[in-house]
Amino acid sequence: KPRFVISASEAESQSISKLLPSLVSSAQSLARPSISNFPVAAVRLGTSGRIFMGVNMEFPGLPFHHTIHAEQFLLTNMANNVETRLDSFAVSVAPCGHCPQFLQELRDAPDIQILITSHKNPHFSPLSHFLSHHFGPHDLFPKTVPLLLEPRHNALSLPQNDHFNALAIAGWRPPITLTTRVTQ
Repeated sequence: KPRFVISASEAESQSISKLLPSLVSSAQSLARPSISNFPVAAVRLGTSGRIFMGVNMEFPGLPFHHTIHAEQFLLTNMANNVETRLDSFAVSVAPCGHCPQFLQELRDAPDIQILITSHKNPHFSPLSHFLSHHFGPHDLFPKTVPLLLEPRHNALSLPQNDHFNALAIAGWRPPITLTTRVTQ
């Protein structure tokens, strides 16, 4: 079974400068590039001490813009595991045009450090190197607005003692009726 999170105790065993590039290389085997045959992986050491991975996933029969990029997968993996900050990560190839703009949705995005493991002399470069004329939430909202990965409360709640709420909690689902249409 593929693992996209490595525990903090397992991550402590090596230096980050050696660990992340080696994990990027092995994580590429988890990618599903069924259209391009170009596996991409991104790896990040979280503030919790755990290591998170993301890979690209392509879906035959769907337009290529439905691809999940490794950086998007990485952020989703982090969000699902309550990791609230991205300050650096390693990736197997330079980010495409879409990914730096996607990363702009994070707090302090221009300062995120990216290590491209396929370069001859890999070194960390800031996101601003890849997206020098950025536009994002910082241009639109006050600094108090929660951004991607940050905790938020949307003030949504279910009504108490509501019949449908009780049915949903109990796992009830409406019956599905299938009809067959005959055409001549």
